[in-house]
Amino acid sequence: MSTPAFRFDEVGAWSVIKLEIVEKFGVAYTKAFANNPRLKKYYIDGFSGAGVHLARGTGAVIEGSPARALKVQPPFDGFCFIDMNADKTAHLQTLCQGRADVDIHTGDCNSYLKEVLPTIRYEKYNRALCLLDPYGLHLDWEVIALAGASRAVDMFLNFPVMDMNRNAIWHNPDKAPKGGIERLNRFWGDETWRDAAYVESPQTNLFGDPPDLVKQGNDAIVAAFQKRLKEVAGFEHVPEPLAMRNSNNAVVY
Repeated sequence: MSTPAFRFDEVGAWSVIKLEIVEKFGVAYTKAFANNPRLKKYYIDGFSGAGVHLARGTGAVIEGSPARALKVQPPFDGFCFIDMNADKTAHLQTLCQGRADVDIHTGDCNSYLKEVLPTIRYEKYNRALCLLDPYGLHLDWEVIALAGASRAVDMFLNFPVMDMNRNAIWHNPDKAPKGGIERLNRFWGDETWRDAAYVESPQTNLFGDPPDLVKQGNDAIVAAFQKRLKEVAGFEHVPEPLAMRNSNNAVVY
């Protein structure tokens, strides 16, 4: 592997576990359709990266999700890799040389997936496994809703708990930064996240003012989003989430 002009992303142990989960699911996914050659199955990666990572602390080379997906057997019929970083997509091109079944796009995955996902439809006899692993609140709800409406997309979603807490869901909602609130609104699709993130304090206010709002824990917010995936986006099956933690044991996703 040639040395790129940029530094590969460093990942921790939990990220490696996440990649292994996606890889194993991909194998099970394609095997499930192995006896149905007419049905076309695609792999879509909205935040693909360069296809290679480095293990934090050791510098060992770790295959990214695109590299793992390309090796899945039975194989997918086509691949769509998207990333904002042109250096990363350029390196990904080197991993996919000679393959006519790969589409690599440099740019905002939100815009691109709003064109791609409507082509994946149950009635069109195609299916897709879609990995949405944003670095933070960089995903539009419309993309998630399109995946749910298709009835033909299985989605892995990294729910950016830490970015939400840092930049939008503050203990004092009046002081939360406007930019963070706007990004969370786009990710959630509207402002109903406030109903899950805050509840009125049971303590009365001595001066007759409205009761203070109390910030809820991650579990309440995640549960509300699970419900939204089912009832609003239309996903029939939404499993329990798996917390991804950093070296300090804090939940990141």
